[in-house]
Amino acid sequence: RSFDLLVKNLNGKNYTMTFNNLLKPISVEGSSRKIKTDTVLVMCRKKWEEKWECLTQVEKESKEKEKAAYDTSDPSEGLMNLLKKMYAEGDDEMKRTINKAWVESREKQSKGDIPMDI
Repeated sequence: RSFDLLVKNLNGKNYTMTFNNLLKPISVEGSSRKIKTDTVLVMCRKKWEEKWECLTQVEKESKEKEKAAYDTSDPSEGLMNLLKKMYAEGDDEMKRTINKAWVESREKQSKGDIPMDI
């Protein structure tokens, strides 16, 4: 459940790209590739016609772990987890935007413009 892409002698160099732990098996006979001047397109045929949620097993596990963090019985907890993740992974501009929105919402709450139990 893996495949290797080997490009030989491209500008005097060899390149290898390996995809390990594919989610499901692929059919080598049904797979193909297209080579263009600046691109190599690899089209893998599934061994069985079924929907794949993602390409690799690692990607699936990562998505399931991420999904579990947001699937809680308390909707506000899921939203807070999402905002924490956005803040942790975001650039400086994203952090400024989140901080500004948080400060503005707190100011509105203190003035009584919006209810506290949203």
